[in-house]
Amino acid sequence: MNQMAPVVTNLDIDLARTFVAICETGNFTRAAERVFRSPSAVSLQVKKLEEIVGRELFRRETRSVELTPEGEYMLGFARKVLKLNDEAMSYFRRPVMEGRVRFGAPNDSGVFAVPEILQRFASTHPHVEVEVRLDTSSELRRRCSLGELDVALFTCEEGHGLPVREVHTEMLVWVGLKNGCAATRSPLPLALAEQGCFWRSQALESLDRAGLDYRIAYSSEQCQAQIAAVEADLAVAALPASVLSPRLVRLDGPGGLPPLGSYRVDMMTREGAGPVAEALAEHVAESFRERSGQGMRLFA
Repeated sequence: MNQMAPVVTNLDIDLARTFVAICETGNFTRAAERVFRSPSAVSLQVKKLEEIVGRELFRRETRSVELTPEGEYMLGFARKVLKLNDEAMSYFRRPVMEGRVRFGAPNDSGVFAVPEILQRFASTHPHVEVEVRLDTSSELRRRCSLGELDVALFTCEEGHGLPVREVHTEMLVWVGLKNGCAATRSPLPLALAEQGCFWRSQALESLDRAGLDYRIAYSSEQCQAQIAAVEADLAVAALPASVLSPRLVRLDGPGGLPPLGSYRVDMMTREGAGPVAEALAEHVAESFRERSGQGMRLFA
């Protein structure tokens, strides 16, 4: 015999909104003012919600209401439902954006970060043309300051006094091939980015402070080329900790190469760039937040 599918009852958005309003204001009267209903109508909505879920959600006192354990669970679910509902309605009600935005990202990390950012932005702003420039952090800072870029990412230690927004921070580490020999050679062979890269300057300064001999064996504006040199055991490199893997291991620390400290990714938006640039900036920031929150690799 065919089993009948269970009947699914939907959670009403209006009931959820009223429920959250009661929880946040502490009583039915103030909640009624927030949702533009009478207190009696709010009471009926709560009763209906409790009937739908089959649980008592409030302990009703003379002057206030208190959540039951089931009500606490419902509050979490209701907030999630309202967040998704409000995001969906905000997306479909916003005006269609058109135009062009100029976006810059560093050579070292941008090659990994930019594709996902562009894909995310294109899914919600398909009519916007994005002009992308990969360059050194110092050049991107300069161009955005001059108004030649609308939104720019750059890696640095500090914001250099510019109106920037920090979107990511991460440890910079010495990376070598597991069981490789490059780290034992003297002078130490390095795979670095080109001049103007913050990672390069940090690497050289740390070795100079430690008094270690080194030679720049490979230099490339692309981070993948540095990783390729490390994987071939031809050199070591200063890279974000997120590139570490079973093959690529950390070489700094006790008895190893000198520490490099951390670096940050800052974002600068040109003053007066407009709503299209602001929308792209929000997508960039959200992309970094999501990937960092998920514990995923940022650049590799």
